[in-house]
Amino acid sequence: MKRWILALILALAGFGIAQAGVDPTNTFNLGLEAGANFSILNGSDAAKQYLDSNGNGISPVSKLGFVGGGYLCLNFGNSFGIRPEVLYEQKGAAISGTSTTTELDYIEVPVLLKFSLGAPVLNPAILLGPAFSWNMLAQSNGSDIPNINTSDVGIIGGVELDIDKFLVSARYELGLQNIKTNTNVQNGVITFLAGYSFM
Repeated sequence: MKRWILALILALAGFGIAQAGVDPTNTFNLGLEAGANFSILNGSDAAKQYLDSNGNGISPVSKLGFVGGGYLCLNFGNSFGIRPEVLYEQKGAAISGTSTTTELDYIEVPVLLKFSLGAPVLNPAILLGPAFSWNMLAQSNGSDIPNINTSDVGIIGGVELDIDKFLVSARYELGLQNIKTNTNVQNGVITFLAGYSFM
């Protein structure tokens, strides 16, 4: 399944580049972006991460976190680009009505394909691509989480609106790897970003 998803992304990239052709006027954009996300833990073992007073599993709810960093968009024509990003992203989950939280912070490098209408001022676009992450922090209520996987791979899909040099975007990331060894739990994140291109 994971290989099919990555193969589809690579095929779309090749198609986009072929459609764009070689244009000496192609440019790149460099900018900063920041925003908030709502993260959750998915998978059959997610409820087992939290237990009530009777020892029964409790399903986690989303946790609000910060995300921010920079991006470089390589433009192939007016309607297709490849955009690598470097982000610091807070993920994890919480238990409703309690102070229990799981915080998973990552340095994340999405490599996104950008398909847009190519309009000059208001330009809507679709984003799709993989994300590669490295864990920086793994704690539950201030205590380190054991057996955490140091890296993660996800798939991102989303929409964006470019307004001249500004952008706003919404995206969903589905984690493809378990956050811990021998545990069926993956990250799931809804992210909202605003950014500015200074080049």
